[in-house]
Amino acid sequence: MLGQLPYLVLALSFGAAVFGLMRTLTPGPASGAEEAWVSPAGPEGAQNAVLAHALRPFYVLFLPPARAIAVPGYRARIERNFVAAGMAGLMSADEFIAYKLAMGVFFAGLFGGLLGYIIMGLSVSPLVFFLLFIGGSFFPDLWIRGLVSQRQLLIRRALPYVMDLLTLSVEAGLDFIAGVHKVCEKARQGPLVDELSFTLREIQVGASRQQALRNLAARVDMQEIRSFTALLIQADILGASIGPVLRAQSDLLRTQRFQAAERAGAYAATKLLFPLILFIMPAVFIVIFGPIALNFIYGDAVVGG
Repeated sequence: MLGQLPYLVLALSFGAAVFGLMRTLTPGPASGAEEAWVSPAGPEGAQNAVLAHALRPFYVLFLPPARAIAVPGYRARIERNFVAAGMAGLMSADEFIAYKLAMGVFFAGLFGGLLGYIIMGLSVSPLVFFLLFIGGSFFPDLWIRGLVSQRQLLIRRALPYVMDLLTLSVEAGLDFIAGVHKVCEKARQGPLVDELSFTLREIQVGASRQQALRNLAARVDMQEIRSFTALLIQADILGASIGPVLRAQSDLLRTQRFQAAERAGAYAATKLLFPLILFIMPAVFIVIFGPIALNFIYGDAVVGG
């Protein structure tokens, strides 16, 4: 067993490298000053995925068994996740399930067959192949959930600034549609601006403002956006001025953001306990009590002269 330890470390390192490469090649919103969003065609514009596109000739072979899997609730969740990630149209639900099956076969063949049996010469049981297949099939779910979480985080960060700009535009005399248009022109490009631009296009092609706002809340799938759109729809129904509504919502969002930062700071102390106890405290104990233990075991002639 100890003789196979270097091969096991090599296999784990190779697996981590493959996983990191897959995360790098899968599509996602870029960060930094030069951000490439899917804005030209709105949230429904598909973005090419390098890994998914490269593996398409392979995972399309699994489309027949994928279509036979009757999970309507899961398929609907897949569609919502792709819309929330800003990549609607990249894959259908059947293709995504086929992608999951292909990744499961890929992981089982790579780690169980190639590394385990051929390179390391281990006798890999069918249970291990099955577990590797299950683990690999979860990779696409982790990928799409990570993209949704990342995009929602960017929207949450940009929302207070966009709300302030929209409030100033409306209080300066613009109506809501003109205010949103001004925000799309002046605000920094990002997923929130993309969603607002798509909402504007929906209104321009004939959708009512209430329906466009409901579609916005459904696409983004965030509590902050749902509250924002619900207040605007209520103000539109009652015929009230949206300026005070936007001002109150802007103050509320800023307060919630400060509270979230305070909670994150409070959680940081708790999260530090694990590395403190696992790594720092043992080193401190070794430095303090190590010489005492050596003196007690071997005598003063060993430690300290």
